[in-house]
Amino acid sequence: MGQPLFQIRDLVRRHNVIVKSSNYALYGDISRRVMTLIANEVPDSAIYSIDEIFIDLDNTPIDHDLWARDLKAKILRETGIPVGIGISTTKTLAKLANRLAKKSPKAKGVVVLDDQKWIDLALERTEAGDIWGVGRKFALKLASIGVTTARQLRDMPDTTARKMMTVGGLKTVRELRGIRCINLDDSPPQRETVCVSRSFGKEIDDREMLKEALITFAGRACSKLRRLNLVACRCQLFILSNRFKMDRQQFSRGCELTMTPATNDTRIASNLVGQNINRIWRNDLAVKKAGILMLDLCRPEDAPRDLFTGHCQLDNPLMKAIDQLEGRFGKDAVTVGRVSRSKVPDWFMTSTNRSPCYTTRWQDIPIVW
Repeated sequence: MGQPLFQIRDLVRRHNVIVKSSNYALYGDISRRVMTLIANEVPDSAIYSIDEIFIDLDNTPIDHDLWARDLKAKILRETGIPVGIGISTTKTLAKLANRLAKKSPKAKGVVVLDDQKWIDLALERTEAGDIWGVGRKFALKLASIGVTTARQLRDMPDTTARKMMTVGGLKTVRELRGIRCINLDDSPPQRETVCVSRSFGKEIDDREMLKEALITFAGRACSKLRRLNLVACRCQLFILSNRFKMDRQQFSRGCELTMTPATNDTRIASNLVGQNINRIWRNDLAVKKAGILMLDLCRPEDAPRDLFTGHCQLDNPLMKAIDQLEGRFGKDAVTVGRVSRSKVPDWFMTSTNRSPCYTTRWQDIPIVW
């Protein structure tokens, strides 16, 4: 996992491994379809990640196992996506049930942990490090005092759990006991950062090409901010070397910029990139990855002010028009004037093995003869 493709080319050829590049548009659309289908079947739900969702089955007098198998079949029938479903009394135990549902052939994708006898058995057969919220570092600390299974973790004294894993770890221990400490949380906290970064298809050794890439990233970051109805007070530009070429000079350079007043205007962010590109650029560098990180995000009405700057602009007709055009004609339909209009820029990330965007692009819809 995570190994660069060029390091295992021989292995791929020898075993005829199918290789696919990332296709985030397809992943996002399929995820939305699955999540929407599930949300329509339950009284309350909270999306946890692109491929995980928690649902609340309190006060639903149903046979949970039968209901889950019907839902699993419906998702497969309507989206083509196989899923695992774990049900229990707390979120942590539900995650454990889901893990068992995916790993056990007998479960056939569904596990309900509602009997203490089966919960004890599941905890006994699960390593402490495999419990949601524990992780590798905490697992090593726990192992040093002889706690290696999830059941031993559950039975730890509260004071020891808090001392070794802070308050979050104590919540995990109590959740394993069936005590709810983590809410469903259907209103996630406000985003604190927005980042747009890419590894380039080839190393960049030209200042203007790097500036074009960073301006493009700035536009996409501002577009994300507008969708979230947020503005940024600071941003950070960064560039990295190719960490797989150890014979080359390794570097990591960046600079932090203040945006006063706070903004999500593509023009302002692009100007900042152009004005500060020399702070991170050097003529002898070969840049493999670059990006922009938007920081100190807040609602426009909550943006900080000083004596010399005006209000943060709440309504920007030009940015609204750009977003509408991109919504209709696709990403980068409108760009800042200094960005090349070439179909695929020289710096663009390579994705020669990407599958078609079957569900989001008209030209990629499969044709059956």
